[in-house]
Amino acid sequence: MKKYIKIETGSYRGNDMSGRVFPILKDYQKFSGDKEGGFVTVDCSEFDGFEGLDKARVNVPDIASLTIVPEGQYVTHRDELKSKVAPSPEQNETDEQAIDRIAARFSILDEMADAVATSKVRAMIVSGPPGIGKSYGVEKALEKQNMFQDIAGDKRKFEMVKGAMSAIGLYKKLYEHSGKGHVVCFDDCDAILYDDLALNLLKAALDTTPRRTLHWNTESRTLMAEGMPNSFEFNGGVIFITNIKFDNVKSK
Repeated sequence: MKKYIKIETGSYRGNDMSGRVFPILKDYQKFSGDKEGGFVTVDCSEFDGFEGLDKARVNVPDIASLTIVPEGQYVTHRDELKSKVAPSPEQNETDEQAIDRIAARFSILDEMADAVATSKVRAMIVSGPPGIGKSYGVEKALEKQNMFQDIAGDKRKFEMVKGAMSAIGLYKKLYEHSGKGHVVCFDDCDAILYDDLALNLLKAALDTTPRRTLHWNTESRTLMAEGMPNSFEFNGGVIFITNIKFDNVKSK
């Protein structure tokens, strides 16, 4: 049977827990050695402020600082705290403030796209709802970096890849843009994120080691027909644009 406890006096990582009510997971335990006081392990999964943890150890001066309470008192306490959650700053902002906030975010997007194009960073993931201009902003930033190639009539050092993408297709695109300063941008190629082989290729391409070597060690008629090697060193950058919310997928 689940028990509920009220912290008369106590703290969690320097935060006062006095008056808080929790389901109890493990009874009061004294600190070891000569240290005074003890702690109780509680279920904090339904409360904010615990860094996403499901349980926490609340420090108390002694066992007298704890009071067993009925479930109804816990439910009332929990619901009161939830009703007091402050609205996000975005809920109270004016239209001008919202415009400034959005402009600042897209400014950061442009700066990061420039950083990938100039090899300052190796990769960027842009995630957000459709129709807000993610692809447009990234493409414009890459076009700006390739302005001199366009003037000279040379081949651009970036490519926007959209739609379905297999692991072998990913290997080919990374090979085509393996040179330093090259960027391959995958726009709505979400199937890559659900293919273990494709993910392993991406991890190899974006490794933090000085040399990033990709291997394709299984026989492939596609690679043989196009004269592509079974391994190569990747020195380019990758941008991934997706509508997926990563906090809602199984593997985050």
